[in-house]
Amino acid sequence: MHPKIDIDAIDNQILHLLLNDARMSLKEIAKECGISAVSVFHRIAHLKELGVITGVKHFTRLEVYHFEIVAFIGIRADNNVSADEILRFLKEHTCLVEPSLSIGKYDIHALIYADDDVNLNERVNMIKKIVGVQKVDVYVWAYKPKINCDKLDLKPKKGESSG
Repeated sequence: MHPKIDIDAIDNQILHLLLNDARMSLKEIAKECGISAVSVFHRIAHLKELGVITGVKHFTRLEVYHFEIVAFIGIRADNNVSADEILRFLKEHTCLVEPSLSIGKYDIHALIYADDDVNLNERVNMIKKIVGVQKVDVYVWAYKPKINCDKLDLKPKKGESSG
């Protein structure tokens, strides 16, 4: 478990700005936060040292690929089936966004994209054919998800447990 890290309002604002546009210049961030670019540089360096900022990720606009379907897939498997085998299959044969081993109704959760309902159906049927897969449930999203960090509260509340 990572130790709890307290960040102040300016660090929180810097993080939100970077989440919305990681290419923002120090000067632009400084102007938004009302501090100098040098202060922004030192704060970002400190957040990196603390492990709050671990890198930069590029998110491609998925509309470019013309995916029409976003679906959550829940997979229940026999105990003797390797979850790694199923995850490897998902990575190789689907447009996998986020896989996760889980406890509860499903052994594996996966968020995938598909070209259309026919493409999704083909992938689901392929998953069902994996030896040891007991059940595959599919939930199609009504809307494509958007990465929106505007309302994300990065600053822990005083007195709340962090887990």
